[in-house]
Amino acid sequence: MQSHDPVRQVSFIQQALSQNRKPIAFFIGAGCPLSVRVEENVNGQPTNRPLIPDVSGLTTIIADTLTSKEEGKLSTWDKIVKVAAEDGADTKNIELLLSKIRQLSGVAGKGLVRDLSAEELNKLDDQICGVISEQVDRELPQRDTAYHNLAIWARSIRRAQPVHLFTTNYDLLLEQALEESSAPYFDGFVGTRRAFFDLGAVEDEDLLPPRWSRLWKIHGSLNWRLDANGAVVRSDEKTSARSYLIYPSHLKYDQSRKMPYLAMLDRLKSFLLKPSALLFVCGYSFADEHINDVICRSLETNSTAQAFAFMHGKLDEPKYEYGRKCAFSTPNLSMLGFDKAIIGRNHGEWRGDGADELVLPQNVIVTDGTTVSVRLGDFAALGNLLRGLAGEQEQSDEA
Repeated sequence: MQSHDPVRQVSFIQQALSQNRKPIAFFIGAGCPLSVRVEENVNGQPTNRPLIPDVSGLTTIIADTLTSKEEGKLSTWDKIVKVAAEDGADTKNIELLLSKIRQLSGVAGKGLVRDLSAEELNKLDDQICGVISEQVDRELPQRDTAYHNLAIWARSIRRAQPVHLFTTNYDLLLEQALEESSAPYFDGFVGTRRAFFDLGAVEDEDLLPPRWSRLWKIHGSLNWRLDANGAVVRSDEKTSARSYLIYPSHLKYDQSRKMPYLAMLDRLKSFLLKPSALLFVCGYSFADEHINDVICRSLETNSTAQAFAFMHGKLDEPKYEYGRKCAFSTPNLSMLGFDKAIIGRNHGEWRGDGADELVLPQNVIVTDGTTVSVRLGDFAALGNLLRGLAGEQEQSDEA
């Protein structure tokens, strides 16, 4: 098996992240909030839990909430899980289950589909969105998280090209970190009292100042709403669960809901088609085929672009199957796990020699002299790397 030099790869990533003229973007997935840990007491015992659960953990919480408590009686949730299982779908992924619910609701009409009515399916959709909203409505507990390190790095130097931040997460952690770090950003909405989604402004975002980061929330957001006129607005007002715009899927179930989803995907495609674009992915397992298609096809079209996907844990884990397929077919997509990497379509372990020669922040490369672990798939370690770069950039800018 071929081996890869961790020092060479991490050095290249450092140099790339220090550029102020290259188009640079981060893709923040559901695994990133797991890096923020919260200390609490449960039954008198101290515990350490993630600030927000990942997709699997969120699905478990929803299942515990919506599963029927009456023996022999199935809830609508139980029925949809059964339908998904019969179709061979992943019943541990709430986003896929939501797509299934909305797909069936779109064809049910006034009758039944798979023994479910549109009314039942829409009510279940409401209930799921309500639980998601409750679970992801969290704030960063301190100002030294990886999110803050990313925000400070983004505004640390005068940029010729804006930093793009793509995320599939519904939470407001990126917004909080950017605002607490005095890092200006544009997210597609215009206005103050009840900001509205402006497709024209999104398409013309190149006219905005490059020091403003661009924040693109592909799967919607906790504070997105549909107003009475069907317009997409950003509001903290607590209204009915049905107005939530979280995970507006690829399905054409509502044109208003579909518009932001397509616009955000278009931003991702547009970014990756820029000359010498650099995309850094963290916390994303490549489970969404539509996003994978945009990333891989864009990289195939633009050979000058590069993407680095940082995976948490061992690269050969079953959950990264789709990601590995993308990396094996796309030369300019590198996938870096703790133990192995796929670089230039070559799959290999990290080499141990020379790994301790590079001065790096804590936990970026961990070695015992023989084995090497590259930990950029841990958002906290990636944040440490960005923190070090931001300090160097600000000192250089001041000089």
